[in-house]
Amino acid sequence: MAPLDLLALDWPHGALRVSPMGAMLTELVFHLPDGPFAPFARPHWSPDDPLLGALPAHLRHLGAEFVCLPFGVGGPLDGIAPGWSEFGLELCNDPPHGLAANATWRVEEQGAGHIRLTLDYPADHAVRRLTRTLAVRPDAPALDLELAIEVRRVTRLPLGLHPILSLDVPPESLHLQARFRRGLTYPAMVPGGAMRAAIGRDFATLAAVPSRAGGVVDLARLPKAEPMEDVLQLCDVEGAVEAIFAERGAVLSLDWDRDLLPSCLLWISDRALAGAPWDGRYRGLGIEPIAACFDFAEAVSLADNPIASAGTPTCLVATLERPAILRYSLAARPLPRA
Repeated sequence: MAPLDLLALDWPHGALRVSPMGAMLTELVFHLPDGPFAPFARPHWSPDDPLLGALPAHLRHLGAEFVCLPFGVGGPLDGIAPGWSEFGLELCNDPPHGLAANATWRVEEQGAGHIRLTLDYPADHAVRRLTRTLAVRPDAPALDLELAIEVRRVTRLPLGLHPILSLDVPPESLHLQARFRRGLTYPAMVPGGAMRAAIGRDFATLAAVPSRAGGVVDLARLPKAEPMEDVLQLCDVEGAVEAIFAERGAVLSLDWDRDLLPSCLLWISDRALAGAPWDGRYRGLGIEPIAACFDFAEAVSLADNPIASAGTPTCLVATLERPAILRYSLAARPLPRA
């Protein structure tokens, strides 16, 4: 099978496509009573564009949802908040977001309602193998996913899931609902020059996030009229995170095992990144369940960073006795009519 051959699943309540590259869920459409609902962002560039050849594979292909292990990117940052500079925020994962997001997985099984893929890590890596299963619910517009992590020795791993919703909707027509113990703004200046949130601040609700301009900004209602680029971490999430697409009359619910991934990273990337491949056009909202410290490199998440020291784990522990198994779901439903 060629690396870019897509695997297809179609059922009465939806359709999806998966690429072996990164085991990426590249397309997902739910069939709701009022018509098709496609909640995810899609890149406007081609993965075969020769000008993008130097980019990591996950950015060239950038699917709707994929796995990151070890989670994190890293890189040089300006305006680092007090208490964060000692943790090496400038360190980088190679490749960004780990092998899981950038290698070609092996297709093990494809049935009428499920796809299973595996990825073997190098022989000297603590991780031996990942197994990713995507299964549709035959009687509902919903998808159940599972990630099994087999290891060669006891190890600590920053791990994250990376769904990306579309922000190509009218201003403030997408409403986020999330309950969490503690919210944190990015502890440095977010690249892109269009950060709305204040640097290194706490918040209790997305509706009132400390703003760089003073006061607060409502980041539960997106997108904003002007371009923006922000990253927030919701620690100790309680219950599913839901995105209400008011214009489309639909709700997307993302639920997962929060004992393994206690936090959720929100990556709001809306027309602010000017370089390739973004070109000031990309409109995506990452709602990313994680056991990690923001999107920093692996070493930061494994350290006693300010999030971990405050009681929220920034990695998971895997043992030899049995695989760590993470289960999560994506489900859609119509928005009740007023």
